[in-house]
Parts: sequence; structure tokens; C-alpha cells
Amino acid sequence: VKVRPLCFDKIIAANVKSIDLFSRACKAVVKISRAGVFVLLSVLMAMASEAAPEGMGAVQWKQTLTDQLVNLGMEAQDLAGSFCPRVVKPTALEFLRNFVLPNRPCVITGAIEDWPARRQWTNEYLADKLGDLKLSVNVTPNGRGDAILDETFFVMPEERQMTFAQFLTELYNDNQEDVFYLSHQNDNLRCQIGQALMSDVSPSIPFVDEALGYGPDAVNLWMGDAKSVTTLHKDHYENLYAVIRGEKKFTLYPPTSLPFLYPKSYQTRKYCKEGGAWKTFEVDKDQGEAIKSWISVNPNAPDYDKYPLFQLASKTQVRVRPGEMLYLPSMWFHQVEQSDDTVAVNYWYDMVYGDRYAYHKTIENIIHLTQ
Repeated sequence: VKVRPLCFDKIIAANVKSIDLFSRACKAVVKISRAGVFVLLSVLMAMASEAAPEGMGAVQWKQTLTDQLVNLGMEAQDLAGSFCPRVVKPTALEFLRNFVLPNRPCVITGAIEDWPARRQWTNEYLADKLGDLKLSVNVTPNGRGDAILDETFFVMPEERQMTFAQFLTELYNDNQEDVFYLSHQNDNLRCQIGQALMSDVSPSIPFVDEALGYGPDAVNLWMGDAKSVTTLHKDHYENLYAVIRGEKKFTLYPPTSLPFLYPKSYQTRKYCKEGGAWKTFEVDKDQGEAIKSWISVNPNAPDYDKYPLFQLASKTQVRVRPGEMLYLPSMWFHQVEQSDDTVAVNYWYDMVYGDRYAYHKTIENIIHLTQ
């Protein structure tokens, strides 16, 4: 184990020996857990041994912390990897062993081909089933809801109530400048839409239920066009994302890339259109988090002068085509883009809040100290 710029070979060696013994008995968690332990031990030992040493100013101390995070972030990325293979529908054991436990994404084929939705979900069919149903639709002036605005605020979309028929009219209106996206992540397929469409898809993913031992917390319907972008973020869910029609492009970064992604705390605001003009307003505590931690970098147009470490992040891009399903592991950072006329359904399974979550949260807190 090489640690830069400070060296703790004897202490780390003792810890690595005990971790190696543990990992041989628990092979499924060796990569991520060891990476997390390396990061946590090294940074905390650096803080304990070098905290506010005589003659070291705040700038130099922050740089020391940053150096530790960079060095160990690189090692953790190498251990974890970021490859996203395509696999035919796995068994529950294969899925658990090869993807869930090592926290590794994959695109799954052959899992949803028998869903009636694959054949039936035309706009005409959906309008017939849902036309008068009132839904919550996310609306923005630029297609970027839940995003950083002017490098100053985290801004959420306006949530507008309308019938599904009205949503279709707005979505396919060539003269409409505002961007409409059916993406309300509140279990909308089960709670808002219900049996009108649930009978066309599986209520859960059986091999995932068996692998995890429980069903999904939420099932969501997504419908939009190429103007809608979900900016880079992470979720605390095991996400199974099935594309019914159209195509989704996911830009992925493993949790181990966190030191290179520049998470930052932003004041939260929300879009609102009044009198034909778009405005933002501060979010009350009962409407959401007043301060939100979010990724500062736009992967499509990174400013390397401002965010130089982003060049070290381990990026994977994957396209999910109709009839395919992406397994997006918990805490993987992802930005999502799509083709026009895209419809998808995703299943959120709660993650296990174990050591991986604790390590990740600790590193995020240390990163905030360096800013």
C-alpha cells in the first residue's frame, strides 16, 4: 500500500493483514470494503498525525488532505473498476454474487421482453388508459431539473398538475419552449397510476426480489424527450431501470470517484413560472432540503481549470435500448440523457446501510473540509 505524501506503512500493514483475513472469509465484499477502509484509515491517520502541525497553515493543511484523498481515490477506483457488461437475465445467485455484492453495474437483456408494455405502450394506448388522470409533471425552462444554476444554487423543477392528455400535448408541441418531463419519483406508477398500467409490467423484478430478500420501495414511470437531462448525482437505492421504448444514455462514475467529483453544498431553490416568466424562489424546510449537497461538474462540458481533479474520475457510458434493463448499484453517480419519445419504468430497492455507506459519507465530509 502506497500512501502519499505521508507514510504509515507499519500501521496500514497491520490493518491490511486483518482486512485480508476478513476478505478471504467474505469474498463478496473484498473490493469495495477494502477500498473504503484504505481511504478511511489513511485520511484519519493523516489527520491524527499531522493535524494542525506547527508551521503549517490552513491552505497547506487542506492540500495535504486533498493529496491523501486523490492518492487513495485512485487506488480505490483501481480496485473497484467501472466496467458495465451486458448479460442475459441472471439467476438470483448470479445477480447477487456478480453485481450486487461487488457494487458493479450491468445491462440486463431478456428480462422484460414478455411484458405487455413492450408491445402495447403507444401514445394512443397510454392516452386511452390515462387521458383524464391528473399527474404531477416536472417542468423547467431548460430541461435541467435538480441541477446547479449559475454555479450558485441547486434548483428543483416546478411540479405542475395536469392530465396525462395535457402532458402529451405539451410534450409533442414543437412550439413549446418549456420542457415537460413525467419523472415524479414518488412511486408514481403504483400510487398515482395504479392498475391502469401496472398490469402491463411486472410488479417487481423476481430475481432481484430473491437476491435481496425484499421487494421494491418504489416503481416509477418516466416519459420525456431529448431536452430532459438528469444531472450527475447518486441515489441510496439499488436501481433497476427498464427501457420500454426510446433509448437512455447513462454516464456513470463509481462511488470511489467521489474525491474527483467536487461535491458542494448549495442553497436550494425551485423553479416557478409566473406571468409568462421563469423565476426561482427559496425552498421552505417543509418543501425539501434548504441546503443540498450536489456534484458541481457538468460531465458534458467540464471546466478543467476550475475542476482539475475531474480528469481523474473513472467514467463509463452505457446506452440502454428498448427491452433492456440497467442495474445501477446504490451510490453510483449517474447523469441520464435520452432520445426523443422515451418511456421507461424503474424499480428502487432499498440499499443496505453498512460500512460502504459509512466510508462514503466520511469521505464526503472530509472533502467538504478541504473546500
